[in-house]
Amino acid sequence: MRLKTASSLLVATALAAVSYARPELIISDDQRAIVNIGSFGFLPGATLDMKLQDLEITKYKGDDGEETRVGFLIQKGPTEADAVNWEEGCLLDDPIIKEEIEQGRSEFLRLDATKTTFEYHHDVTKGEEEMWNMLFLNCPRSLVSFKLKTTEINPGNNYLSAGDIPLPKVYGGVALAYFVASGLWAYMLLKKDTKVFWPHKLIFVLAVMIGIQKTFQAIKISYMRTGVDAEGWTVMYYIFAFLKGSLSILIITLIASGWMFIKPFLSQKDKKIILIIIPLQIISNVASTIQNETAIGSINWEFWSQVFPLVDLVSCVVILGVIVQTQRHLSEAAEAEGKVAENKTKYKLWGSFYLVTVTYIYLTRILVEFMKVALPFQYVNWLVELLNEAITLGFYATIGWKFRPYANNPYTLIDEDDLDNDDIEAGINGGEIHGLQTMSRREGRGGERDE
Repeated sequence: MRLKTASSLLVATALAAVSYARPELIISDDQRAIVNIGSFGFLPGATLDMKLQDLEITKYKGDDGEETRVGFLIQKGPTEADAVNWEEGCLLDDPIIKEEIEQGRSEFLRLDATKTTFEYHHDVTKGEEEMWNMLFLNCPRSLVSFKLKTTEINPGNNYLSAGDIPLPKVYGGVALAYFVASGLWAYMLLKKDTKVFWPHKLIFVLAVMIGIQKTFQAIKISYMRTGVDAEGWTVMYYIFAFLKGSLSILIITLIASGWMFIKPFLSQKDKKIILIIIPLQIISNVASTIQNETAIGSINWEFWSQVFPLVDLVSCVVILGVIVQTQRHLSEAAEAEGKVAENKTKYKLWGSFYLVTVTYIYLTRILVEFMKVALPFQYVNWLVELLNEAITLGFYATIGWKFRPYANNPYTLIDEDDLDNDDIEAGINGGEIHGLQTMSRREGRGGERDE
């Protein structure tokens, strides 16, 4: 009975406090010439409603008498338009925009400065099914304030854009794939005569975390489909997204540094890198959350949408730098030490690890962005997400296979002779060296038992 009550309370918490999926855009004394309102893929039978309140337009000092043209520009096309960067003059004076308006491919909804409200309703008919990109134009940069509620609904009372409709199935399938992968990994960890290190256990936790996060993401978007956002599911999604992101970047950094695979300790330099990469991941998660939950076009959304790719780029550079540094140490060890064959094998492993990581970064950061522009609007989101998730799963599977636990794995045999002078000179204190020697002897005895 208590279990049933607890389950009911959990479900009630997850479903509580629902609100419309698209946040209200609030603009206050804004002088930007162009504000991105958002993009939406409409299907035949869809509707668009825009409701504006508390409109205030104040001309800035020094106005040269140019005609005030304030309103919404709706551009229609097969793909999502790139962000507009218009520095001088008014976008409405651009010959291309003028031609689009004349031919009906774009529409300008002009606001009356003497009125404080504005409403717009449009029923999408056959032949109008396209990606609609909505911009707010402010010519010539007056001080503007308003509240805007935009509601887009596709047929079947579906609040998702055409390219987002299959996303719940995509994320549900991805979650299932990670749960299966975590089961296979657990089987490998529990096999007899298997040399298991801490990174192997962390990889299992990561696979489970990703499966749970994708499950919550599928549920979250399923509720958004109905026009509401179940805050309980949303909070759980972001919690696991943060845990998954932090654990993922930590595991990749630890593997890149060679922890437990080449050396059973973390040098001072490794610790400093971790102290850099974890805060970067926290900033990345904060930027992603604000970008997803804040109204498109707001100052906060614009700022954090620029922070996210920058932090992501810095994190990628740091990880690649760690891999290159580890590979360089292995190269020097292969030439200087007696165990040339073993060190060369490890050097080749880290070389392939670097190649796989670079390929993963290229595919998920460059190719995916290119596909967003190239694909038709019906496929632009779900197919891109499917490809991105498949690439990410393939990356984790490749790394897991290369560093998988099994008896006498030449890539994960640690010997006290692997401690080189560079590590000592890097600032490793006596306690760390003593710990290394103790662990090396323990691993050595374990290796003898395995044999």
